[in-house]
Amino acid sequence: MISGRFQNWHRLSGRFSFVLACFSLATTGRAVEPLTVLTYNLGGNGVADWSTNSPKVQAIGREVRYLQPDVLALQEVPFTNTWQMANFVTAFFPGFFLATNSGTDGYVRSAILSRFPIVRSQKWLDGVTLTNFGFAGNFTRDLFEAEINVPGFEKPLHVFTTHLKSRQDATSSARHAAEARAISNWLVTAFLPSKGDRPYLLTGDLNEDVQRPSTAGGSTLPTLVSAPTGLRLTTPTNSAASRELTWSTGAPGFQKRYDYILPCGLLFSNIAASEVFRADALTNPPPPLRTNDTVAASDHAPVVMWFHNPYNVPFALLSLSLSNQTVALRWESAAGRRYRVETSSNLASWSVVASNLGAAGTVFEWRTNGAEAWRFFRVHRTP
Repeated sequence: MISGRFQNWHRLSGRFSFVLACFSLATTGRAVEPLTVLTYNLGGNGVADWSTNSPKVQAIGREVRYLQPDVLALQEVPFTNTWQMANFVTAFFPGFFLATNSGTDGYVRSAILSRFPIVRSQKWLDGVTLTNFGFAGNFTRDLFEAEINVPGFEKPLHVFTTHLKSRQDATSSARHAAEARAISNWLVTAFLPSKGDRPYLLTGDLNEDVQRPSTAGGSTLPTLVSAPTGLRLTTPTNSAASRELTWSTGAPGFQKRYDYILPCGLLFSNIAASEVFRADALTNPPPPLRTNDTVAASDHAPVVMWFHNPYNVPFALLSLSLSNQTVALRWESAAGRRYRVETSSNLASWSVVASNLGAAGTVFEWRTNGAEAWRFFRVHRTP
């Protein structure tokens, strides 16, 4: 993929030279713009038939295939049916990578699917004590992580998903508030010190409505999106219903928002779009999607978010000058980025005159001899 933008013409001692500042990204497979992330509580607790022939799983499959996410963070996969997630991938997302080594309460667990390589997956806080976080009990399930190599991203993407304690009674509210404190503490003390320069996001069923918290107390969302974690609150809505509610698809209808995508600041500033998806809110859903798929699939609605590549930022040529037969080019740069300069006499054929130019700051300057009558230059940013 090559992209860029043209700069102004510059007069150099009676001659015209043209400079094109552009960037190139060497990617394999599908271009990543934007990156699509979906979180979905599949409602699998107590479900015996998790085969791809079951009406429930087929409804889930039709929804997620319609949305075509690059990354799926899934909660409430039936623990005893974990093995069938490989069949789910084969049926609905052939070629995707799958991670299922999450923690469990013995009933359900999480799974993460990715179009791009999952280089590592790991469970954290699996059943740990919450005593130090203000609750006499253990973490209900876990915090599950997948480290993903996304083409065009300078650094790996870390996708976290969790399914906090359900219900809104006083004890449950206190537990999932303590679980949120445990997650926040782990992010601040374990993850961010070593990998805080990487893109990351937290997804999942957090079992608290930030706008309608339980009267029993608890402070799950404010804890997770507090400044030290770097996570940001987002509020996707359903475009037809104009509501952010994700639960419940059944009677008495949508009343709460329990499902979230909380990106770090880098991703937050590159959100392209977001949606609480509801097939029942579509007019004439395109086949094979059905109007009742949202209800048939789960008691939760999926949430999807699109992110622009935060590293795919156009750069500008700042100046082009000629002095004593020396041409100097200055352009916007980023520390750690590498560039190459090409030249041409006719804009048809180009040759490399400098490569592997490493930037240390926000401005890069390159010089060369400018004795020729006409020269054209272009600058590439390389991965």
